[in-house]
Amino acid sequence: MPNRLRAVCIVLAIVFCAQGRAAGLRAAADSLQAHGISVKNIEVEIGSGADGGQDLQLRAAQLLWPEFNLQWSELHAHCPLEPEAASWRCAGQARLRVAAAAKPVEAGFIATLEHGRLNLQLNRAPARLTLSQQGDDAGARWQLQLRQLPLDWLSDLLRASWPALSRVEGQLAVDAELPPSAAAPLQLDYSLRDLGFDTQDGRSAAAHLSLAGKLDVTATTPWRLHHRGQIGGGELLQGDVHLAFADHGTRLDFALSPEREAYRFSDVVYDDPGVLELKASALVAPANELPLRELQVDSLEAVLPQAQQRYLGSLLALAGWGELASRGHLSARAQLDADGIASAAARLDDVDLDEGKRGIGIKGLAGELEWRRVGSAPPGQLAWQSATLYSLPLGAARTQWHSRDGALTLSQRVRIALLGGSLDLERLDLHPTAARGERLQAGLALHGVELSALSQALGWPRFGGKLGGAVPELRYVDERLELNGGLMLTVFDGTLNVTGLALERPFGLLPALSADIAFDRLDLSLLTGTFDIGDISGRLSGYVRALRLVDWQPVAFDAQLQALDGGRISQRAVNTISSVGGGGIAAGIQASVLKLFDTFGYARLGLGCRLRNAVCHMRGLDADGARYTLVEGRGLPRIQIVGHQSEVDWSVLVERLKAAASGTKPVIN
Repeated sequence: MPNRLRAVCIVLAIVFCAQGRAAGLRAAADSLQAHGISVKNIEVEIGSGADGGQDLQLRAAQLLWPEFNLQWSELHAHCPLEPEAASWRCAGQARLRVAAAAKPVEAGFIATLEHGRLNLQLNRAPARLTLSQQGDDAGARWQLQLRQLPLDWLSDLLRASWPALSRVEGQLAVDAELPPSAAAPLQLDYSLRDLGFDTQDGRSAAAHLSLAGKLDVTATTPWRLHHRGQIGGGELLQGDVHLAFADHGTRLDFALSPEREAYRFSDVVYDDPGVLELKASALVAPANELPLRELQVDSLEAVLPQAQQRYLGSLLALAGWGELASRGHLSARAQLDADGIASAAARLDDVDLDEGKRGIGIKGLAGELEWRRVGSAPPGQLAWQSATLYSLPLGAARTQWHSRDGALTLSQRVRIALLGGSLDLERLDLHPTAARGERLQAGLALHGVELSALSQALGWPRFGGKLGGAVPELRYVDERLELNGGLMLTVFDGTLNVTGLALERPFGLLPALSADIAFDRLDLSLLTGTFDIGDISGRLSGYVRALRLVDWQPVAFDAQLQALDGGRISQRAVNTISSVGGGGIAAGIQASVLKLFDTFGYARLGLGCRLRNAVCHMRGLDADGARYTLVEGRGLPRIQIVGHQSEVDWSVLVERLKAAASGTKPVIN
């Protein structure tokens, strides 16, 4: 027991003992200090009470505890002294001011001195604080017990350390044995019930959180804290991370000590049985822009989907993957330092992932991968039983990997079955610590993919042909997947080339695709038969430039379709083309005569659209004022289809084409 605290107790004991023989005794001290706490201008006085007994008055001008930013003033305690067998008892009221402008706080207290041992109990509903002396003076120990302390009473103290805190609630309980000296460790048991708080910026919050455990605190320089405890339910929000803890109790152990203007967390154990187990250490500097300076994950074991639902749900939802379904087991370890990720390793056992909304998933994913920023790592492999990529079914595959000088590289080419053909991964290099535009490079090729199966998988009208091509260079830059090279489709007895293909946010919200498409000599009879818009013969060529799709819906393009060698066109196709431009038959025969013929000859056909801001700016073969020619007739009966609407709302144009394809007569205003 510290000498100065012992001196206070001796003074109180003398006063208690002396009052049986004398009245009007008074003791005073300018200052007393113990454990960093200082009390100034202390007065202890015994006088006659109203009932003829003796009253004790205790006053102190100020109580300071700088370590916790406490500065209390005007402490006053008063109680009648009651002698009992070999003891003294004093029960009364105490009052103090916790802040200069605050109202005084009052609490009831009971103090007893029995066989030289002091016991003090403070009561302010619903809280109770008990301080009791155990053992004799030579080996005295002080027991502290705190029950049902509302945390909102500590809000000013907590805001001094955390200015952003706007609200705190819950109850605190503590059992502790105060050490005999500052050099000895402080050991205490604590529990926090129904903890809730939030911050002014809304980035941190908790609700119905329960914690309990043991703390060992060594106050020597440097100080050190050991925690062993459990989290017993509740929710916690920190930034974009939302955690929902299990009610059955989650183990949380760690040691904490200061290090180089930061804090070292060591021997960290987080164990949510059957869901997630983590063993790690870290160095954290809260004042830094990036607080995490070092992280060593010795082991991480996660069971899916439980770990995903409990710990990753908010992050996945924020990234647009809130509906991801998962199953399997994941093991990992990693190391981060001031330069970023230094090493990482993962093992997957029978993992299934499925995001039905996007049509992305994988089944039976298994294997081990290891990567190191410096040097080499043991080779690894990754295999799966089946996969889907934007609803396209991919076959089973087994991949081999190696890590060298910061790059995780595919060891050999991989062929993956795709719709009667194959997707060949010629090469794939991952550089986790490289600049953002250099983290992924790849080369791939498509061979003999059946377009009939492709169109069926994507929900398109069914058409034949094959898809093939090579992408010698694929890069991932700022959430943008860029393909340098081209894809060639052999379709409708002609060719279609796709170049400049790029996909933004391929696995995020609102993916956007851009490309340039050129097609040459497509068989119009096959094309119009597929889309059911009437029969047209001939050969179609043209382009779709600066195509942009957002969430797979067109928002911009410049397209031109033309058949310049002539052919035959059916009456239904005439109506379809007329509806597109909002026009009709010009310089030709009357509509009543038109019904007598099934097909007509044409010399040229041309249709163009530049889509901007949801409006299609129409054009044809040529223009004459407000009109433009869509079909130029040939032979008898001769037809001429012209358009009169140079600007058409895109949604209206789509509805016209749907109506024409369904056989419904389009309405043109």
